Amino acid sequence: MLNRVAGRGETCRLRDEYLPIVRLHEVFGVEAHHARELTDGILVVVEAEGRKCGLFVDGLLGQQQVVIKSLEANYRRVEGISGATILGDGSVALIIDIPGLMRLAKQHGGSAGSAMALSA
Repeated sequence: MLNRVAGRGETCRLRDEYLPIVRLHEVFGVEAHHARELTDGILVVVEAEGRKCGLFVDGLLGQQQVVIKSLEANYRRVEGISGATILGDGSVALIIDIPGLMRLAKQHGGSAGSAMALSA
């Protein structure tokens, strides 16, 4: 069940618990390619440091075992990203740092940040 709290963002009710919804495209400041409405994408429930949230994503591509390389050692620190990996087809996939993403969403403000503040 989706709830909108006026001026405070979106939450989703899951098993008698309200989870803030974090729209990844908003937090990272990129264009949403496919899913804009919650009914068009997927909510992935994640937990870190005792807090849960729903990550709104376009879809899931699959599951793979990967070797994670630090971005900080090879590039620079990127808030909300813990590392990267090179996939079998040669493309690069970023690895999300869930605690960092939650902090970033809270700092970001807007609907994601306001909803994260509600859950704190």
